Amino acid sequence: MNRLPRFVAIAATIVGVSMPVVSQESPDLQALGAGLRRNLEELQNYTCQSKITFMVDGVQRRVDVYKIRYDENGSLQRTQISGETAKGDVRGPNGKKLSKKQQEAALEFVTKAKNQLTAYLSPLFAEKAVASASVTVDGDVFRLLSRDVVNPGDTVLVTFSTATQEPKTLHATATIEGSPMELDVTFQALDFGPFCPAKSVTTTSWNGMQLTITTENSDYS
Repeated sequence: MNRLPRFVAIAATIVGVSMPVVSQESPDLQALGAGLRRNLEELQNYTCQSKITFMVDGVQRRVDVYKIRYDENGSLQRTQISGETAKGDVRGPNGKKLSKKQQEAALEFVTKAKNQLTAYLSPLFAEKAVASASVTVDGDVFRLLSRDVVNPGDTVLVTFSTATQEPKTLHATATIEGSPMELDVTFQALDFGPFCPAKSVTTTSWNGMQLTITTENSDYS
């Protein structure tokens, strides 16, 4: 069934005019950016279940499951459903057990890293990441690369389908406290609804330990 791409249609509805389908050779970045922002704003009307897995040096240390929703101000609200921590002590590269102070510092670092990279999925920065991007075509996708989106020196690469102008993936790089961080997101379409981040993987390091945070979202309603 032929239809106007969802993002462009949303933008057209907002301004009250008819907009053409974006061509493969010349994507309308303003339309894509505005549509992506509206898509993420629409997603704030949904609730979902979010499973977050924490890995340290390739070993699973904790799994938390939350119910996610947004309040009337657009602030993210999380209600924990379950949590499981692996047995055994977390040890540093030298094999020594982390002190309570070190564990608190590590948790603060992980939280800060996750919160910073989550900003790339907010409506405000999503539009900025697309509207000012440089564009290349790679097979059946547009690759939109932008820099200095959330913080100076970061990069954001968003891919869209050339056929539908719908988002496929997002890759962001940044630093926190001098440590490199990366975020990889895969999008999926909800039935008769917006696109959502189905899975994201955040990787970084702290005091010589490799940290991986995997978030899997499901049961949107």
